[in-house]
Amino acid sequence: MKYSGWIIAIMIAVASTTLGHAQSNLTEQSLKTTHETMIGNIKTANLVVLQAMIHPRALGFFRESQRPAEIRSGFTPADALPSVVSDLGKFVSVPTDTVYRVVGQVGIVCMTAAMEAKKGEKQLSRSQRGTYVYISESGNWKLVSWHGSDTPLTKK
Repeated sequence: MKYSGWIIAIMIAVASTTLGHAQSNLTEQSLKTTHETMIGNIKTANLVVLQAMIHPRALGFFRESQRPAEIRSGFTPADALPSVVSDLGKFVSVPTDTVYRVVGQVGIVCMTAAMEAKKGEKQLSRSQRGTYVYISESGNWKLVSWHGSDTPLTKK
């Protein structure tokens, strides 16, 4: 009987340690993987995967927009994604600097990129900065806010 109490206590300690470790997979590396997956699927216009990665209450700006796009019942990720893909589809994006931060259940990605116009596009090449905010939902990162704008100076 004495040993069974110790065995139960050890099992509880091991289980709580294991469960705590499994729930704390919110690392900068996992955020980086999620963000790179998001960007890759924007480039390939994979709307199905993108829709699963965007929080249903996301809020952000499309390029050169003045009003926020708000994901809600009347405007869903499926409605937003064609605009995102068409905004970015005119350029080849080459990231120049990217910083990932995780604070609790929130992940923030700040990046700059050289946006080179694709051949045949009348767009001008530009330097752009972006901020993406992710939150953890059921152990997965979901994009909840985004903003991008042209940088005032080009990177040398």
